Amino acid sequence: MTRPDEQTSRELRKSVRGVLEKELVPRIEETETKGEYCLEAHRALGQLGLLAPMLPEEYGGLGDTWAQLFVAEEMGYYSSSFGLSALASAILFGNNIANSGSEEQKKKYLPSIIDGSKIGCWGLTEPGIGSDAVGVKTTSVYKGDHYLLNGSKTFITNAPIADYMIVITRQVDESGKSLAEGIEGGTAFVLERGMDGLSTGKPFKKMGHRASPTGEIFMENVKVPKENVLGKPGRAFFDMKHSLDVERVIFSGLGIGMSRFCLESASKYALSRKQFGKPIAAFQMIQDHIANMTTQYDVAEKYLHYVTEQMVAGIDVNKTGAIAKYFIGKAVNTITDLAIQCHGGYGYMEEYQVERYDRDAKLFEIGAGTNEIQKLIIAKQTLKEFS
Repeated sequence: MTRPDEQTSRELRKSVRGVLEKELVPRIEETETKGEYCLEAHRALGQLGLLAPMLPEEYGGLGDTWAQLFVAEEMGYYSSSFGLSALASAILFGNNIANSGSEEQKKKYLPSIIDGSKIGCWGLTEPGIGSDAVGVKTTSVYKGDHYLLNGSKTFITNAPIADYMIVITRQVDESGKSLAEGIEGGTAFVLERGMDGLSTGKPFKKMGHRASPTGEIFMENVKVPKENVLGKPGRAFFDMKHSLDVERVIFSGLGIGMSRFCLESASKYALSRKQFGKPIAAFQMIQDHIANMTTQYDVAEKYLHYVTEQMVAGIDVNKTGAIAKYFIGKAVNTITDLAIQCHGGYGYMEEYQVERYDRDAKLFEIGAGTNEIQKLIIAKQTLKEFS
């Protein structure tokens, strides 16, 4: 898959913007205040094939990774909250089904994820387990024709609203002893809302991304047919590595969109706002902020597109994806902060929106692996290259 030409890219972005400006923008304030996901925009994008274009054509997608990245960037421009939930369904649930699922699972789950009629989520993090991903305590016990799942997940994007869930467990025997230690002991399952013993908590109240419901998943003797195992038993942590690489790349597109909005907003404000008889854009301190924002935005966008080219070509992006995620996480926090500074007191008010982008930006240094984890990956891979 080659990168689309400029005309194709512009047309795709224009289509996404058209839907978001009609269905999402008028509802942003309400969804942020109420902490509710914008289902109208979700379904509208799905009906046009713009919600999960990365997923395979035979199930309704486009099989187009570039389109997915461009969609993410446009979502980030308008609302990273909306984009976070939309991508969690398309990428964290949908792409994992596409990569690891059986043909029956793909036929059953992907069409409704692609058309937006259903919402998915992916559950790894637990109350006591975050960066130590292979340390999950949620257990699965094989019972012949089914498994019994017990445990809980937390900080799960879309958990309160998801129809379908992927959860990663550690497989144990009847006595509770792990069948395999470390990275070889993980088994993933596809769960459906309504299963006996499966429940979710209320949406968390958060600093940012308030219109993207985040919550808990509880499993108490959930009986799951063996047909719902995702991939091979014991291979979930290996599959997770690739999944996280894709997540870091595509979700970083939200940060690019946010940065573009803030750079645009700050520039326009600086050109129109007058102090001491001239636009504040004439003052060198404001120009310094604009130059800093522009440099970080341009470098971040171009590097992310370079990593996307690698991923599309089938090149391992464990290192470059971590670099992109780390750099963009830092850049978007700098850019949103400087956007507020350029707006002065107005930047602190909700009217100009940049305060929302600043609150949302912090997640990019935490979610999908903290900055510290990204640096460990980068260092490990770099040292490996020179060993």
